[in-house]
Amino acid sequence: MNQNPFKAGGVRRGGGTGMWDVNRALRVGANVYHVYIACMLARFRELGMLKFGVIKGATEATGRCVAQYVAAHGLSFSSVEEALKHLNTTYVFSDEVRVRASEDGVLEVMFHKDSCRICPRNVGGLELPGPACPNVGFVKGYLEELGLAKLKESFDVEKGELPVRQREGYCVIRYQVLEGAAKPKEAVAA
Repeated sequence: MNQNPFKAGGVRRGGGTGMWDVNRALRVGANVYHVYIACMLARFRELGMLKFGVIKGATEATGRCVAQYVAAHGLSFSSVEEALKHLNTTYVFSDEVRVRASEDGVLEVMFHKDSCRICPRNVGGLELPGPACPNVGFVKGYLEELGLAKLKESFDVEKGELPVRQREGYCVIRYQVLEGAAKPKEAVAA
């Protein structure tokens, strides 16, 4: 069994059903921090230590911390698009992030699926069913802490509604805008 995580090929993890494949991380251009996030979430989820509610809560709090860190460096943003562009330019979560705000108060944040570098499935090798995307909570916490929007998730896991939907090569996260600067339009954030 291959125990070297830096050697090409799969590494079977104890207690998990998935398979880590370094080539997936290399294909999307993930750095060591991306791999750390994706694999840690995948392993905790496989070990039964992490349900989606915990992922969402922890990443929302993390998004708030990152927003405070960004603000402490003197940065401020006039729009959701500008804030997400900065976030993705700095952390390079995905090759492209799109933002769409509709007339009915729905904000969609779309991460290019095949290039998402922190995905517990595509990069971390998670094969268990159920939601695991860290961006759902992270984006909400980040935008709210920056004061750009007050958001409510547009899903109910208990009713079988998924927090992330796949559409045209993107992972789409939908929020109901309760307050804020999200204007009806579509823009490429990064």
